[in-house]
Amino acid sequence: MKYKLTLFAALLFAPIASMRAADGFPAFSWEHVPLYAHFGYDANLRPEQYDFLAKHFTLITFAAGRNREGVERGIASGASEIKKRNPAVKVLFYWAADIPHDPFTESLSTFPKGGYLDVLRRRPSGKGTPIFDRSCADMRAWWSGIAAKAVRDYSCDGIFADGTHPLVHRELSKEKLDAVNAGLITMLKEAHTKMGADKLIIFNALHGEEGAEYMAITDGAMIDRFDRDEKQTKETMAADLEAMRKAARDGKIICFKAWPDFNMKDQEIMKKPHEELAKLAREQITFPLASFLIAAGSHSYFQYTWGWNGDCGTFDWYPEFDKPLGAPKGEAVRKGWTYQREFEHASVFVDLETKSATIDWK
Repeated sequence: MKYKLTLFAALLFAPIASMRAADGFPAFSWEHVPLYAHFGYDANLRPEQYDFLAKHFTLITFAAGRNREGVERGIASGASEIKKRNPAVKVLFYWAADIPHDPFTESLSTFPKGGYLDVLRRRPSGKGTPIFDRSCADMRAWWSGIAAKAVRDYSCDGIFADGTHPLVHRELSKEKLDAVNAGLITMLKEAHTKMGADKLIIFNALHGEEGAEYMAITDGAMIDRFDRDEKQTKETMAADLEAMRKAARDGKIICFKAWPDFNMKDQEIMKKPHEELAKLAREQITFPLASFLIAAGSHSYFQYTWGWNGDCGTFDWYPEFDKPLGAPKGEAVRKGWTYQREFEHASVFVDLETKSATIDWK
C-alpha cells in the first residue's frame, strides 16, 4: 500500500516538473528539501564555495552585493563558474524594475534621457532616489534590453525582477500613475519576448493577493517577508501560504525566503561571531521550513538566511537538508490556524497562531 501511495504521489506531481524543466525551468526533486540561493555577487568567492553552490542549488540569483561598480561582469563571471561545475543550474541576473542600483554601472551608462519620473525637481532639496518612468517607451526598451543582455552576454538564464509593485506617489496624478503601472506590465512582457520563451522572470514580491497580477506574465515569484518582522501576523502568513499553494497549482516557481528571528539590519546582533549566528539559525529553522513544506509544490524552493550577502548564511548547512523528504501525499489539511501535511518521509505540522511547528522525519 505504501508503494502505491508513493507511486501515485510521484505521478501526480512529476508531469509539471518534467515538462517545465525541459522548457527552461530549473530541475526539481522531492528527494530532499528543494533549495534556492540568492545573494550579492562577491568577487572573492572561493572555488570550494562555487562547488558548494553548484552541488546544492538548482536555482541561484546573483545580486549586486558589496561590489560598488561593474557588477554585471561579475555576475557573468559567477554564472560561468557555476555552469562549469553544473550546467543544469539556472542562474538569474538581479534586475530592479523601480529604481537604479549604482553598482550596475555598465547598464546605467546607457540609460535613456527622460527615463526618470520628474518628481525630484519639485522638491526644495532636489534630492531623493530617482524612480524609473515605466510609462516611457525608451525606458522600457532599455530595461528589457538589459534583461536580454543578461541572457545573451552574462551567461544567465533569466532575471530576478525586484521592485515589481504598483507605484504610489503623492506628487503624481492618477493618470500618470496608471500609465506608469500599466507600463510595468508591458515592460515585463517585452523582457520575456527579448530574452526568449525558455528564459525566466521571477519577480519580487508575492504576498497574499499583492503581486498576483504579475503571475500570468512571469514564471513565478519570491515570497520574501514570511514571518520576517512584527508586521507579519497569522493572517498575513496564511495569505502567503495560500498564494504559494495557488502558484504551485498553476505550475509557477516560488522562491520562499525564510528568516530566523534576526537579520543583517540588526547591527548589534551582527557583531556576534558567524558561528554563533549560524547556531541561532539552526535552532530556529523548524517553523519556517515546516511552513514552506505546508504549501510547497513542484518548483517551490526554500531559502533560509539572515540577509542578502553570502556571509549571511548562504554557505551554512542544516541537518534537515540531508534528510529524505519524498513526494507529498496530498495537499495540507487546515484546521483554524493549524496545518498538517504528509510526505513520504516526513509529517509536518504548523500552528501560525503560536508560531510553532514540528517535522517528524520518518
